[in-house]
Amino acid sequence: MTPSRLELVVDFADCDPARVVFYPRYFNWFDRATERLFRERGLPWPQLWAQYRLAGFPIVDAGAKFLGPSRFGDRIVVESWIDEWRSKLFLTRHRVHNGGSVVVEGHELRVWALRDPADPESMKAGPVPEEIRQRFRD
Repeated sequence: MTPSRLELVVDFADCDPARVVFYPRYFNWFDRATERLFRERGLPWPQLWAQYRLAGFPIVDAGAKFLGPSRFGDRIVVESWIDEWRSKLFLTRHRVHNGGSVVVEGHELRVWALRDPADPESMKAGPVPEEIRQRFRD
């Protein structure tokens, strides 16, 4: 599938005292990039929540390999794509590019979580609809 691209300029607030990106910021950017990925395929999250009675996409596993730094003022690109669909889960992969090099590789395993009709304050995993999967096929 064609990756989504989120372009960012590293702000001072993204950095530690050495002006290197503080690692949790990447996970924030991964989250933003995942939402953008859906939006670019005509699936904005507010619409999905209403249409499918979603409670959200909770993360059950996430990780990253840090291969190089990004610093205050750098222009970076986060490329994201759905790497795998499971019955009730999907795996999003991310690659962060800085100056032509891949500096971070990350992933998020997310649940397709529905509102529990028996308890509207709870959620439960539900099957990912085929029409959603279809939007991510090239």
